[in-house]
Amino acid sequence: MRKTEVLGVSLTDYTIRESMKKVDAFFRDRKVGTIAMITMRGLLAAHENEAIKNWMGSIDLAIPADAEILRAGDIAFHNRVRDVENNTFVTEFFKKIVRQKKNVYLLSDNQAELNKLKNDILSYEEDVRIAGSFCLDSTENDGDYVVNEINMTFADVLISNLGTPQRECFFADNHMKLNVAIWMMVRPDVDLADKEKGFFVALHKRMVKKIFSAKLLHYHKNSSKQTDEADTQKTN
Repeated sequence: MRKTEVLGVSLTDYTIRESMKKVDAFFRDRKVGTIAMITMRGLLAAHENEAIKNWMGSIDLAIPADAEILRAGDIAFHNRVRDVENNTFVTEFFKKIVRQKKNVYLLSDNQAELNKLKNDILSYEEDVRIAGSFCLDSTENDGDYVVNEINMTFADVLISNLGTPQRECFFADNHMKLNVAIWMMVRPDVDLADKEKGFFVALHKRMVKKIFSAKLLHYHKNSSKQTDEADTQKTN
């Protein structure tokens, strides 16, 4: 376990072994352990949006989806970079779900995103037991109704790919009402099954990486400038 900070967002990085132990603890405790796949785009958004930053800071287990996050946090050890690049956590997580015969519920903004999420999951493990699913665009922001739909299936795991600000709002309003053991959250633009990157996927990621690197450089320059100014004021 290593603590770090990227673009002002505090993160705790766990090895695969440590992460799986936390997953086991979530299943034992059934207190809605929260897991989120953290991307470069997500950190850029959190840097600009306090609500996203607060949401990210409240997650029990933040899983880097991009190796660049490890490098930005000075924790780019070879094994960890390899794990992130190979989506090892996602692979092991779904293996555990199948092995322990856990039921999964899917939550998305709309049917297209729901289909994408379902296909991604089944491409990892075709034997994942999906107990039910729901699209938020089919109800008029009735969080209690959605929670009841989820809880009535007695699902062990909720997996969502809600966009901002629906994700943060639904999390704040309904997090403590859920009867699932684990709530795993991914961005709607993240491919859980991103094993074979196509040309456009790779091109988009390179563009995001350039933006991320530029923002990091700007952030560190500003931080250094503020530190120098503070030191000057103390001297004076």
